[in-house]
Amino acid sequence: MYRASLGMRALGLKFDAIFSSPYLRARQTAEMVAQAYKFKSKKIHLTNNLLPPASIEKLLQEVHARFPKSINVLCVGHEPHLSEMVSLLLESGKPLAIDFKKGGLCCLTLNGQRTAILNWLLTPTQLGLMAKGKE
Repeated sequence: MYRASLGMRALGLKFDAIFSSPYLRARQTAEMVAQAYKFKSKKIHLTNNLLPPASIEKLLQEVHARFPKSINVLCVGHEPHLSEMVSLLLESGKPLAIDFKKGGLCCLTLNGQRTAILNWLLTPTQLGLMAKGKE
């Protein structure tokens, strides 16, 4: 996961904040990303709104309340909950068959209050390949 985080940096991705599920593996992932980005651990915000059955509305409300001017926020959660949230933001009406690998990364651009555009979806292997030579 640390190598994938380096791939994220190689892509030039930047985050105003990191939101994570409070569960151990998600927290560990968020901490690895924070380490790769040289963030202080206080920039990781644990939230139950990344746990099933929390709604995307509650997560968006929390992000907006805590960081009203944020442009780029990283959310670390669990499957199939993340795919379901992405599906709702893409207005599919039902869950999409998204192959969201553990450690994968999805980039969405919010297009209004509750809708989004899918920019890309990468696997941890692809992210790791992007880190090659950047270590």
